[in-house]
Amino acid sequence: MARDQQAVLEKVRKLLGLAQSPNVHEAAAAAARAQALIEEHRLQGLLDEEEEQEELTDGREAPLEVSRRLRRWKTVLATGLAKVNGCTAYTARIGKDTHLLLAGRDEDRQAAAAMWPWLVQQIEWLSATHGAGRDRSWHHAFRVGAAEVVARRLGEAQVEVHQALVTTELARVEPALEARKQAVDRFVEETLRLRAGRRVRVDAEGY
Repeated sequence: MARDQQAVLEKVRKLLGLAQSPNVHEAAAAAARAQALIEEHRLQGLLDEEEEQEELTDGREAPLEVSRRLRRWKTVLATGLAKVNGCTAYTARIGKDTHLLLAGRDEDRQAAAAMWPWLVQQIEWLSATHGAGRDRSWHHAFRVGAAEVVARRLGEAQVEVHQALVTTELARVEPALEARKQAVDRFVEETLRLRAGRRVRVDAEGY
């Protein structure tokens, strides 16, 4: 399964590497196609009964990002990306830096991490392209909005992949997916004891 996973993630990276568009929705569509590949692989593993009981960890050994001042739009993006990949995104202050982390299974974290650099780069590029001469609050709002568009399309892609399954296949994978989700939720509640994050306030025009 691990070798198959790496092959799928390489396809994801290649697909994203070929996708360049100055339009937020087109970029989100490219991300959705990549997420669909990941989801198809995940479901096929469940259908083939190759699912291994991977240990759940807090992901501190492999942060998505480490920064003295983490931008809030990145937490919005990470939250959406984590959700469709069976993880929970959270931040932890370690020393003087803030670490953006994913709690969950290693295979699921790898899937999210394969998409993360491209998504961040695209949103920053789109912000610069559309916001020349704009102030910092506009760019922050634009990036939050773009991150939400991406997260929504990733979720839609996940649903579309599930709907493409025949009824008998769906009946087999849905209980397994729900059990995986509940296991992550329990781990996060019992181990991390996270506090609710602050609301993100943005400039209406940029958003």
